[in-house]
Amino acid sequence: MGAMLAKASEPVEMLPVKPGQQKTEKTRPGNPNCLTLRQHVFPTKSISRFGNQNGLISVHDLVRNRIFNAKPTNVIFCADRAWDQRTEREMKTIEDKFQCLIAPVVAGLSKTIPQEQREIVDQMYALWFMRPRYRELTQQEIQLHGGVGSTLTKDQEENLETNGYLFVREGGAMPARQLNGLQIMLRIHAYARDLEKSITRWGVIEAQAGEFIVPDVPFHAILPITPRLALVNLEQDGQITEQNLSQINQAMKASSQSYFFARDLSKCLL
Repeated sequence: MGAMLAKASEPVEMLPVKPGQQKTEKTRPGNPNCLTLRQHVFPTKSISRFGNQNGLISVHDLVRNRIFNAKPTNVIFCADRAWDQRTEREMKTIEDKFQCLIAPVVAGLSKTIPQEQREIVDQMYALWFMRPRYRELTQQEIQLHGGVGSTLTKDQEENLETNGYLFVREGGAMPARQLNGLQIMLRIHAYARDLEKSITRWGVIEAQAGEFIVPDVPFHAILPITPRLALVNLEQDGQITEQNLSQINQAMKASSQSYFFARDLSKCLL
């Protein structure tokens, strides 16, 4: 466990996107504890803002080399129970604060992010940055040294997870999603502190024409919030030209690994 958590001190640049996930651990029939199984990498509310008049998102699937329309709940946007419920709740708190902060900007009532609230954007960008890098579990259990643990029923395990507790099974096996959740949150908070030092402020930019794409793996301190608006590492707020938009979208496309999406990919100047 210590060795795994120590990985949270590695430089961000060393973080790969993990390959392939093993078959996900199932809940009890019917999921009576309502544990979150499909965990969005980019918030559902944010994805929904990129929906067309029918609420569908235009997705470029890089793996299958195809473009298709998807609902915001589509599995392509989700991890499959890659972190535990305690971590999911912590993440939801960060998301909710961010959605409240940008609501006036999205509604056209404000064109700036108050400097005293920039920490909220730091946390949200760090959250989005880390989740795709931890969305796959290469194993479902981690074996701890010493063979410690408890004999627990499935009901007991799920009740413990629902209430925010970690647990170790008899023989020393711990669900990998619990350690993965710990690593993610350590990474998020550490990266948010780095952003506070490296980013002067989050500027609000608006595309004069064309629309932003959203990558599956962010890397450029650019956070699209609507098809025409994005938060970026800039001193000033304002409009950008079609050429600027094209350059930004090309950079975000280059960082994408499995997919990127937009409201209308034909308007993204790619």
